[in-house]
Amino acid sequence: MKLYFLILTDTELSYDNYSEDFAIGFFDSMDKAEKTAEYYLNNVTGFCKFPCTYRIIEKNLIGSEKNLKGIYIVQGWNINENLDEVDIIESQCFASECDALSELEIMKEKYPRDEWAFNYWTIGETEWKEGFCRWCNGEWAD
Repeated sequence: MKLYFLILTDTELSYDNYSEDFAIGFFDSMDKAEKTAEYYLNNVTGFCKFPCTYRIIEKNLIGSEKNLKGIYIVQGWNINENLDEVDIIESQCFASECDALSELEIMKEKYPRDEWAFNYWTIGETEWKEGFCRWCNGEWAD
């Protein structure tokens, strides 16, 4: 089974090897991920007012699909001099918490990173519920 990870990016705040990303969610079809991206870019505060784009990363599901409601994923990253997350790596999707925790240990040995995260995502549910605003010229802009 394939899953589709939707990430929106504020291109104006991205630079060199850093991308100002907003992880939106995992979807069971490319179409659902694309429709969600278009909704955010056209309707959600911040995403529709600032230069944002999106990408969808196709992920493999490792484990049983029977009655699957959510998945586990492992991510690692370094922190740069601006305190931004860079050099991000992430696993495929796991149906089982146990398999994902095993992958975390393998990845920690293989890829030296400053920080690690182990997350559960409900398929089809957006994690970034609201938009965003920026502090510009002494006031909040959305």
